[in-house]
Amino acid sequence: MLKHTKSSRVLTGLLLGSLVIGLVSAPVSDAAKKASLKTKKITLTVGQKKQIQIKNKKKKAVYSFKSNKKAMASVSKKGIVQAKKAGNVKITVKEKYKKKTRSLGTVQIQIKQKTKPVQASKPTPAVPATSTPAATNTPPANVTASPEPTITPTPEPTPTPIATLPPREEDDNYDTPKGFDQKKSGVTYGSLRQIRYDSTTTGTERIANVILPAGYSKEKKYPVLYLLHGIGGDHTEWLGSNPVQVIGNLIADEMASEMIVVMPNVRARADDKKDPDDQFTVEHFKAFDNFINDLRYDLMPYMKAHYPIAEGRANTAIAGLSMGGRESIYIGLTMPDTFGYIGAFEPAVGVLPYNHEGDDGLFTEDTLKLPDEYNDRTYILICKGTKDTTVGDAPLNYHNALTKNGTPHAYYTVDFGHDHSAWKNGLYNFARRIF
Repeated sequence: MLKHTKSSRVLTGLLLGSLVIGLVSAPVSDAAKKASLKTKKITLTVGQKKQIQIKNKKKKAVYSFKSNKKAMASVSKKGIVQAKKAGNVKITVKEKYKKKTRSLGTVQIQIKQKTKPVQASKPTPAVPATSTPAATNTPPANVTASPEPTITPTPEPTPTPIATLPPREEDDNYDTPKGFDQKKSGVTYGSLRQIRYDSTTTGTERIANVILPAGYSKEKKYPVLYLLHGIGGDHTEWLGSNPVQVIGNLIADEMASEMIVVMPNVRARADDKKDPDDQFTVEHFKAFDNFINDLRYDLMPYMKAHYPIAEGRANTAIAGLSMGGRESIYIGLTMPDTFGYIGAFEPAVGVLPYNHEGDDGLFTEDTLKLPDEYNDRTYILICKGTKDTTVGDAPLNYHNALTKNGTPHAYYTVDFGHDHSAWKNGLYNFARRIF
């Protein structure tokens, strides 16, 4: 009994000691988990956005952000800073938790003026002579003396500078937040409407869906995204990815610009119905390739005539899923003067030659590239599904060819098959990086 009692006392002592240690160390552990600023300083160019990061955020805490110079830099409820004018700004960050508010400190924001592209110089008009200079030698009586004409050399025309895209903060995060594609309370979403336009390319009237942003006004100018469907779809296929909600939520969170989205029928032929009998034939593929003409000569002119479209490649994007991704690469690289942004979400085969009779590819491995002058002025994004058995390694092959040819682009993979889960992820990540 004595031996047992001593053991019990020893055990009790150890337990008490552990309890004391736990009580002493608890405040230290809590202190270590206090929220703090991960971001202390941000350098931006006018037009750029970047989010303030907070370490050890509490789930039930509310974090607020306040700019001391809103005209220079605004900040959203989620801590996304928007640079407006050059200068220095301070963002104060606070935490409200259990009715107590404490300051996490300030973030120093330095904003630089973006470099303006060099404008083409206008030739100085020749000033007409105000008087006739006297002739040095007396001319014959029947000849009227006149001065030798001054020949003004015609300046070489200065090429129109290629528009530089708005600067952006690049990152390698391609995850999507919970509910990114769902309706949220307090968010006003854009409207969906259908248009009909005459196509000289197909000789028919064609249909497209258009998403107009919330608060749409004809008094404003909007950039435009042309969003292309896959081989078995039509102008309705993208609706399965909830584009109204995806883009509406991004705009509401100040992570994307207001934009007009056009979802056309990419099958540019008279018989443009879904799932035709010749779906997997070269002739059917050529109907998709022919969309470049319908887009250029019919659809884009219609949109510019009926909607307040912002002009220029810096305001024009093209993207698509599967076969639409193939066409986005083809059209974007063929018309670099028109499109400043190119997105391909699990793009189909055929951009490069592949093992299919009669389809030699739209490019070769050596020609799949942008002209040098557009390399640093174009944003290209390609995504590949790791479980996609439909297009296989086609996206990877495009990525490798572009890399080999020195054309800058973004490439990432998603753990999905050939479906809307992958395509809406691509749309989310593309839309928040354009315009």
